[in-house]
Order: sequence, then structure tokens, then C-alpha cells
Amino acid sequence: MTSFKHLFSPYKIGNLEIPNRVFMSPHGMVGLGIGTDAQVGYFEARAKGGCGFMVIASCQVLPAPLVPPGWFIEAYNREHIPAMKRIVDAAHKHGSKIAVQGVWMQADPSQPQASGAAPHTVMSDTQPRSMTIAEIRQLAEAHIVAAQHAEEAGADGFEFPIGGGAGMQSFTSPLYNKRTDEYGGSLENRMRVVMEIVDGVRKRCHPDFVLGLAVNADDTTLGGDGLSEGLAMCKLLSDSGKVDWLRITARGQKPQMTHFHYPSSYLGEQGTHVYAAAEVKKVVDIPVVSGGRILDAAYGDQLIDEGKLDMIFVARSVIADADWANKSRDGEKDEIRACIGDLEGCFLRSCIGHPVGCTVNPEIGSEYLPAPSVSSNPKKVVVAGAGPAGMQAAYDAARRGHKVTLLEKSDSLGGHVMLQAKLPGLEDRSDIIRWLELQLHKLAVDIRRNTEATSGIIAELGAEAVIVTTGARYARNGVSKNQLDGVPGSDLDHVLTPEDLLLDYARTGNRVVVYDNTSYEVGPGIAELLADQGKEVFLVTIDSGIAMSVSEIGINKVLSKRVLPKVTFLPQTAISRIDPANVTLTGYSTGDETVLENIDNVIMVTSKPPQEALYHALCDSGLEVHVAGDAREARWSVFGTDEAIKDGRRAAMML
Repeated sequence: MTSFKHLFSPYKIGNLEIPNRVFMSPHGMVGLGIGTDAQVGYFEARAKGGCGFMVIASCQVLPAPLVPPGWFIEAYNREHIPAMKRIVDAAHKHGSKIAVQGVWMQADPSQPQASGAAPHTVMSDTQPRSMTIAEIRQLAEAHIVAAQHAEEAGADGFEFPIGGGAGMQSFTSPLYNKRTDEYGGSLENRMRVVMEIVDGVRKRCHPDFVLGLAVNADDTTLGGDGLSEGLAMCKLLSDSGKVDWLRITARGQKPQMTHFHYPSSYLGEQGTHVYAAAEVKKVVDIPVVSGGRILDAAYGDQLIDEGKLDMIFVARSVIADADWANKSRDGEKDEIRACIGDLEGCFLRSCIGHPVGCTVNPEIGSEYLPAPSVSSNPKKVVVAGAGPAGMQAAYDAARRGHKVTLLEKSDSLGGHVMLQAKLPGLEDRSDIIRWLELQLHKLAVDIRRNTEATSGIIAELGAEAVIVTTGARYARNGVSKNQLDGVPGSDLDHVLTPEDLLLDYARTGNRVVVYDNTSYEVGPGIAELLADQGKEVFLVTIDSGIAMSVSEIGINKVLSKRVLPKVTFLPQTAISRIDPANVTLTGYSTGDETVLENIDNVIMVTSKPPQEALYHALCDSGLEVHVAGDAREARWSVFGTDEAIKDGRRAAMML
């Protein structure tokens, strides 16, 4: 067992005894249903997995018509108390403590806001009128009632936010609040409604019912002056003697600065909010909770030891692996299926109305179900291709008792995931391949590298079933969603694909064009990689910006800041012809032609045809044949790894 000084020792918030200092921060796992076995099972798995304190996310204190029905618990609605109670009881069964987060969603365009002087953008771009005094008091009452309902459901506490783009920030921040009455102006006035909520909860709920607030302590990203306002708010809350904890975030604002609210692997650090929490700790005398993509429990323990915070909050780490806390405590770090920080399977799904899951964890929402049953008819199974779909398929097939042989054409496992992991900021993506390989060895899967799957080899192995996961490869011809006729000259020797560059280690000259029409991160990543090697790079795309498919999660902004200063960026531009030394460009809207001269290489990042030949060769073989991952439906944009892993699992369950 690994030695931790603080993280896995009991702790106390208010009068509430907590088994450890792992705080599962609220995160909306939308799509599981309200009070369903799937939703309850999700929370129970994380309680069983060792989270000491948990928060049920985004429970509405007022109706929010723009929120899809069934996404969030309605804390204002007595009929949702049983749903809260089911979750609370499941958490308590394993010793965890749990609170309800009450949120004013600001998701009704007809609802007034704190002040009509500033736009509100969480759910829609609107600028409603200012609230009347009576409406403000109704809003405070709604929060208090929500806390009462949480207590009635058996919850240990209640939290509400004053930052991150939702909740009471529109009152507390001078950037939003331009009122001139008793609810605007001075800090005390802007915090008045918050303290009315705090006082109301204290008056109507039991003294041992704990109360916390989430505070965005640094609003510089919206034009604020830094930490001064946030520190003053936190001190006021602490000095009141009525608040039990503060959960500190920084800079994050949905949707403008989502990349700080949900830090991706591109930020390259753990604890992205800790700098603010450390300053808050200096001015308050109540527990401070903070984090920001904490992956390593030992690092969290160190932060506590250094006095920068009192508890660490985690969300995506426990989404990816429900047992993250227990595995960390028990020294089983290698067994942790780590978050890779792509935000696609989780937050991006919610942005486009999909049920939330996890790129690396295909079992989200099925935690309440028994483990996959061992097959009553175990078979010799060949999995052809060891990308993420193939590795997941081999893992689940072996778990079900099948004898599995995994064939991989190259000398390394991981497919497109390992290609992406060679790009700046995406190195963390390789961890899911590490984890899957570890599990395959434990299950005694026969892994054969440098072995291309053919009908003959499959027959030699005596396969009874085959899962084809041969993946996809980027097209060299320049065919894309916006250019179906391809690019003349793409067959020249100096035209390369991402596989040529990153997997086969092709060398490039000094002047390189990267042609990206996938709207994703691979094209900009290649451009940055080459620029960092001292190459002169021209990044050409038909799109108006880079990585547009991940704009909802702010990664396009992160990439723009990283990449564009290093390259010549040519948006809304198509390559119309490639010659031995020159590349002809055409303005997509204007039709104007320009020529880039003395180009050494062109990298085509445009489309990815499935490698489907083996599947078609086996269709009439008489074998049980399944196809999964990119070999079934190639994805060159978002959800590529997410869908590949889920698809591999699906195929294994069909055996």
C-alpha cells in the first residue's frame, strides 16, 4: 500500500465526518435518466470506488426550459426527491457522504437576470431585463427550497455555484452586475442575495446539514482584475461563519473559456485551479477544495501537505475509472484507466445533446449491471488489428472466456491513438493503449505483432469467429467532405499522409504544406510538430478556422493560440493542384489563385477510408465475422477513439 499523509485519512467538513479527502466534484452525466438504475449505479460505483465526498450535479432550483427533459434533477420539484434519495442511499451504503448541487441554470430566455446591462450566454445568447427586488427574493427562496428538498432526500449537504457561467455569478461579479440598488455596487450588496440564501438554508435546515459554495476566484478571462474580487468574496463567506467549504475554480467560464473550466491535455499540467485555491487558503479559515484535471493522487496529497488546499476535487479521473481512489490508495497506479483529457466522450457529448460517457470507459451507464457473463460456448477468436477497437474487443472477448489471438500488422499496438499521441499536447492519449495492453497480458491474450491478418493465417489459427478491426488510413488523394474530386498531383512522391510522417517516420524538407480538411486536431498538431522542428509550415484548410469540430469544448481556441503563431495559416483555401515544386491554392469563396513555390512536402489530412478488404474477403467464409471501429465506420474527426472502443466492446458481446 502506498503511503499518503493526508488524502486517504478521515476529514471533517462542518460537523460532517468524511472518510477521506477525495471530493467527487459535480459533473452532469446527462442521458442516464432521473433516478434510474443507470444513474444510481453510476454514483454507487464511485462511492464504492473510494470517493469520500460526492456532489450530485446541476440540480435545478428553477425550471430551465432550454435544458433537454430528463437531463438534470429538478431540485425545486418534490416529485424528484425520491430520485435524489436513491442516489444518496446508494452513496451512504459505501460510507461516502453526498451533497446536492443546486443550480440556477439561467436557461429560460424569458427569465430576467441580475442585470440587463450584460449578455448571458450559458444556454443561449440573450440579454434579458434586470430582475425586480421581488424576483430576486423569489430566486433566493428557490435555492432555499432546493436545499430543504435535498435534506429531505437524506443528503448530507448542499452546494451552489457563483462562478463558471451559471448560478449567482451574475449577481456577485461586477462584470455582470450593474445594478444601482441594494443588490448592486459594493461587494456586500452584490453578495447580498448569496447571503440571503445562506441565511435561509441555515435557518430551515438542521445545523449539521453542511453548506458549500463553488467560486470562480479569477475572472481575468472576461476582463476582471484577477483574484482580488474572488478573494474578497471568499473571505466574506468564510467570515460569516455560516459556510462549511469553498470549492475553488479559476478562469473557467462557459462557453467563452470552457477550456479552463474543463482543462484538456493541451494545458499540460495538473491542478489548473490550484494557484487560485492557494491564495484563497490564505484569507479563509474553512476547508478549501480545488483541483483541475488531477490524475495523480500522490500529487493531490502533496498539494494538501503544502497547505494549498484541504481536499482535491476530481471528476474525469473517476469517470474514466470508478475505482480511481481505491486503486490510488492501494498502490495500484498501473491499474488505473486514466482520463486522456480529450473531453470528447464526456463534455462534448453533452454539448450536442448526446448521453454523456467517456472516451476510454465504455461501461458508463451500465455499472448497475452484472459483469459480462462467461460464454457458454467459448470459441477460438481472432481479432484482426490492434487499434483501440481491436484491443477493446480482445479484452472483452477474453473476459467472456473466449480464446483470443490478436493480430497486428505493425510492430506496435494502438493504431490511430498512437499516431495522435505523437503530437504536441496529445501524449496522454497513449495511456489507454498502455492500460489495455496490461489487461490483455493478464488475460493471456495471444498478441502477435508484425503479423498481417489474412484469410490463410486465420484458417491456420483455427478461428471460429473473427472480429475485423483493421482500422482506416488517411487518403493520399486529397478527397475530403468539401473536395470529393481530390487534388491533382497528390500521387507525387513528396505528398505524404500522417501515417507516413508519424508511424513510418518519413523525413520532410524545410518548406511543408499541411492540408487539413478534417476540422480536427491532427492537422494542426502535425503543423505544430513540424514548426517546432524548425520547418516553415503552411497550414491550409477550407474551414474558416482550425479544429472547428472541437469548438464547443474550446480546444480550437487552445490550438489557435498554440499553433497559429508558429505557422502561416491560410483558411478558406483549397489546394487545387500539386506540382513537383509548387502548390496552387484557390480561395474557397473568392476563387482567387495563388501559388506557394519551392514546397518540399505536402501532408494530406483530408479523409480516412476504412481498410475493409479483409472483411469482404471473409464475408462468405462460413466463419462468424464481425467488423468494428474504423474498419466499419471511419472517423477522422471527433469521437474516433470513443466510438472505436465502444464498437470493439459491442462486437465482443455479440460473440
